[in-house]
Amino acid sequence: MLNKESVISTPIGVEGDDVTTWALPEGAVARLGRGREPDIVFSPDEQYLAIGNSLGLWIYDFETLSPRALWETERGMVGCVAFSPNGKWIAASNSDHILKILDILTGECLVQVETEAYISGMTFSPDSQYLAAAYASSSTVEIWQTETCESVRQYYPGIDFVSFYRPISISPDSQLIASTCSSETYHNADEIVIWEVGNGEQITVLNAHKSWVSTLCFSPCGRYLASGGEDGTVYEWEVETGQKVQTYTDYGDVYRIIPSYTPNGILRAAIVNYHGTDATTIFVRDLNSGEQLYSDQVWGNTVHFTSMSDWGTTVVFSSGSQLAYESRHEFINVWTSENPDKRQFTHSPISYPTSAVFSDDGKTLAVKHHHEGVVLWDVASRRSRPAVAVETTDKNQFVYNTESGKLYVASIKDDNVRLWEADGDGVPLIEGTGRKYWSAFPALSPTGKFFAYAGEDGSLKVWDVQSGKQKYQLTHPLKTDIDIYEELGDDYFDDDEFDDDEFDEEDGDKIETLKFSYDGKILASESTGGVKLWDMGSSKEIGSFSCDIVPAIMGFSPCGQYLACNGDEVLLWDTINNELRLTGLNYGPYAFIGFSPCGRYLACSGDETFLYDLRQHEIHVRLSLPQACERMYAAAFSSCGSYFAAGAWWKEGIVKMSICLWEVDTGKHIVTFWGHPTDVQALVFSPENKLLASASYDGSILLWDVTPCF
Repeated sequence: MLNKESVISTPIGVEGDDVTTWALPEGAVARLGRGREPDIVFSPDEQYLAIGNSLGLWIYDFETLSPRALWETERGMVGCVAFSPNGKWIAASNSDHILKILDILTGECLVQVETEAYISGMTFSPDSQYLAAAYASSSTVEIWQTETCESVRQYYPGIDFVSFYRPISISPDSQLIASTCSSETYHNADEIVIWEVGNGEQITVLNAHKSWVSTLCFSPCGRYLASGGEDGTVYEWEVETGQKVQTYTDYGDVYRIIPSYTPNGILRAAIVNYHGTDATTIFVRDLNSGEQLYSDQVWGNTVHFTSMSDWGTTVVFSSGSQLAYESRHEFINVWTSENPDKRQFTHSPISYPTSAVFSDDGKTLAVKHHHEGVVLWDVASRRSRPAVAVETTDKNQFVYNTESGKLYVASIKDDNVRLWEADGDGVPLIEGTGRKYWSAFPALSPTGKFFAYAGEDGSLKVWDVQSGKQKYQLTHPLKTDIDIYEELGDDYFDDDEFDDDEFDEEDGDKIETLKFSYDGKILASESTGGVKLWDMGSSKEIGSFSCDIVPAIMGFSPCGQYLACNGDEVLLWDTINNELRLTGLNYGPYAFIGFSPCGRYLACSGDETFLYDLRQHEIHVRLSLPQACERMYAAAFSSCGSYFAAGAWWKEGIVKMSICLWEVDTGKHIVTFWGHPTDVQALVFSPENKLLASASYDGSILLWDVTPCF
């Protein structure tokens, strides 16, 4: 079904202001996207929904599901959030081990403390006097006095335990606290430990789950504790005796189960069934009666659910009646028992962008995201829509810009490959099969004429885009498993951690990279065994080098004469004379290599960042970098070729990543922007060079006004 309407809600807050302009760094004019890896919590009075993520702490109005505020953007990277039961405070911890208590009405930081490690689970005591947290790097639980953040006590069961998420719960009378540690009975399983808050005494250990425990919650009366595990089972324990009183299981192919008590003591659970297909079912069930209260299907490419965000999709279930979960990595769905109709709002794209291109008129920014696929942002309205608005389209997508000004998208599902015109009629231009899963990304020639992807046994399938028919099938010979075994040696395969199945898929020889020259006349293919050049006019091989000489290819120069090759030294393959030119640039390995639009300069970044002159075959300028930001990762030349920008990769101790802008001719540093809390993944100038878009691992794209710089 084709739907070209925006799937992203209008970026307007509760007060009618533009959300994309909230808390912007100096020099930025808009932020597209609202961050990744959300931790979602409901306020006790259901006035607010809080989302802590890579950008900071978002507060949503629960009635309208519109953004009310964005706090804690100075560092961002908020990983854990909790509301106090008295409705006064909200606690937020970040990746730098800073825990803050904020005023829920103003966002003012009332008190903060530096914690010993990353907090993975956090809760207030029912009387709001204490805040307890579980550390991800150990089994330690720490409790603080809320209004002063003074440490009251630490609990440690004597067993080291490392887990990204550890649940924690405090009894209704604030006398007991429950947490988890590694099980001594079952491998990769958890035990539940119950402590006395006052003296820190460990009173019992509960042992039944055969996998990790995702959820702990005390009943309102305090007599019982419910635990939900990755083994698909909920146990209800009598706290005083430490005995199991109920076991709830057999809910199908359970991927996650999250129990929660209602205020009157009814035990319910949110159950996620994942079958390894595109569809995932989530439903809410009364565990005692078996009554199903809610059900929904979530569609997407890769779906992972936890009771708190880690590396996948989030689902939160609290008070036995409040459910929030992601859908397609684009929407957040909200259900409550008082309002049985699902409500949906956009807080996305939620995953991180990996590349971006502007349309020729500069009105649209096409961004490839890790999970959502390719999203088209309207620069003026700052709203977005999917580049291929077809419900059955796979989200594993790639975006291409062509000299004609058209944007194209390739989508991959299993071994099927399709090519679409972005924002088109929803009918694929090309439908191919036989692509090897771990092979190179598909390639589209900059002319828009040829489309290529790699199949089994080194086959290269080249299609004519205009006709939609396959034009060539080329063969790039791959090394056999015996060749690879001999090269890697017996010691590699004797390793206890070696996995035969993993080797077959990932370590076996395959086509690693496909690149077209700018004029589309040459296709370069790279495998473990070497690199080959193919003439697209005759389908003949016109050059080759072994991987010992050319370890990895990066891309063609605009004139088509050189193919940049990356490794411990930058090499230039002269495709006209079929010979390698040693540049003497052995400062690598390099984070990026890119050519200026005129083709004269090659940008490199390794131990230093510089521009290499291809005419003089020498370094043109070495570029100055801000202190502690020497590791640049993403780069872009302006369309006029006069300016060059590079963005930094995260380094410990850096609060905001730098994006630097220089003059190409002189190497003069023009300006440094500071905005993203973590890695800059991609940079691109708008065609008229008025905007610079930076895409970050934080899940957002910042638009910077560069007109004052020129």
